Amino acid sequence: MWVVALLLLLSLAIAIVVVARKRQSLALSTMQANRAVFESRLAELEEDFNQGLLNEKDLANAKRELKKTFVTDVHDPDEQVEQKSASVVWILVVLVVSSVGIYLLNGSWQQQRSADEALANLESRFELLRTQPGQGVNREELELFALGLRQQLEARPDAGAWSMYGRMMVQLDRLDEALQSFEKARQLNPQDHSNLVMYAQALLVSGSDNDLAQAAGYIRQVLEEDTRNLEALGLLGVIAFERGDYDRAVQAFELTLRMMRSEDPRYATIEQALADSRARADGSVITLTVNVDISEQLRNELRPGSTLFVFVREPDGPRVPVAVYRQQVADFPITVTLTDENAMTPERTLSSVENWLVGARVSTSGTVNVQSGDMEARAVLVEGGSSQTVSLRITEIM
Repeated sequence: MWVVALLLLLSLAIAIVVVARKRQSLALSTMQANRAVFESRLAELEEDFNQGLLNEKDLANAKRELKKTFVTDVHDPDEQVEQKSASVVWILVVLVVSSVGIYLLNGSWQQQRSADEALANLESRFELLRTQPGQGVNREELELFALGLRQQLEARPDAGAWSMYGRMMVQLDRLDEALQSFEKARQLNPQDHSNLVMYAQALLVSGSDNDLAQAAGYIRQVLEEDTRNLEALGLLGVIAFERGDYDRAVQAFELTLRMMRSEDPRYATIEQALADSRARADGSVITLTVNVDISEQLRNELRPGSTLFVFVREPDGPRVPVAVYRQQVADFPITVTLTDENAMTPERTLSSVENWLVGARVSTSGTVNVQSGDMEARAVLVEGGSSQTVSLRITEIM
């Protein structure tokens, strides 16, 4: 849970500056941007609860942490999201869906008119967002603002504006467009640290091993040029944690805390991240690391926005999983780690079960219920009671 919270806190700490051209001056309020993330994440938590992926206690804890994060991060409604910034999701929270293009060149008169109006009203829509922070960010207004910004970018490409557009795409659950936008910004300005950090966070949401490697490369570049970049240091710890390199995660989080003021709203979350990393490094926490790959034939069938479920059942127990890990996926291989925190109920945890039947399934609908077209790996039986590593390969289509 803290990984998602930390990604969110790091993203909220970063600002974006859009370079002005004559009469155009663009910026986005932190409070407005964060409210969109907050509302989206809250809806996702409710969906996870309805699907049985969260119990009542986990839902309450997640809501409390999300609200705490939102309140502490929007204390200054006049603070502007400047170029020294990063994104996610929430992360982790963010959960990511398929990218949908905003501007579709299909000859539709109504779509063309909407695009023209969005461009013409770009400054007035920004002014509305800037002057009414208490109203939050209406998704429709955010869509229209993004549409106008995209129209402007087609005419006048700008690194800062592309970076802002990428962040907005993350908030609108359009990860593919977000990644493309951050890449465009990187090509225009390879040394923009804020964009590289946001790019890395979006890659972490994507979650494949290749994406983690790419994210690590961008973070190394930032830290080589700015060794005191807190957002990059925090992400260095997250990347190491996700890779199972807990000793390196401990080092990164310790360094981050030494450079951070105790009153910083991110401090407590990084402390928790450090504690979890230490526990896993010394073996006091039982972990199940699952390496998931897919056959080349089924790789071509993988749809954008598909959801990977990794689950653990008791071989002779009920069908209800002991633990479940859920993540949207765009590519393989992917490595995930389950602990007692992924348990469906407090009474049945990984550490309390003698044997684990480990399986994986890719859902095209994003739901727990098995549907035609879902892809699955053959389950593997392993002995519980200690940390284990399992490899699964998705080879069957249902």
